[in-house]
Amino acid sequence: MADTSLNENRIGLLIWQTSNVWQSKIRKQLINFNLSFNEYLILETVYKLSKSLANISQVDIVKHSFVDKSVVSAKLTQLQNKKLINKMTPNDNRSNKLAITRNGKMIVEKIINHVVEVENEFFGKLNQESFNFINSLKLLLGKKIRIKANYNE
Repeated sequence: MADTSLNENRIGLLIWQTSNVWQSKIRKQLINFNLSFNEYLILETVYKLSKSLANISQVDIVKHSFVDKSVVSAKLTQLQNKKLINKMTPNDNRSNKLAITRNGKMIVEKIINHVVEVENEFFGKLNQESFNFINSLKLLLGKKIRIKANYNE
């Protein structure tokens, strides 16, 4: 892709553009499964959390998926309508106990390999720099970073 933007050196805009391209590639995989990007993120989060938590709430999904709580609320209803998740206690959306259905589990297991493949192809261009790139993004997000020891020096 040619550098045609007047803002080609603005890191925030480059991150935003990169995210848009990455999301577009993922959406092309998800269209075959009738899922939006956010629905998939939420469904994958429920799938992964179900392996370690007995009771999954909307708050857990927001915390682990980083999807806005209002979006999570709306998408959970859509995922329930698609019979991919079940809400166990529908009284208060914040305290719902959520479970992935058998169909939801099968769909995530089919999609996840495609998503990983797309990500590996897209971010594979970073080669050995991927470790540093991940650490740089974590640093910006205020998360802990890992330092790789270099014993060859």
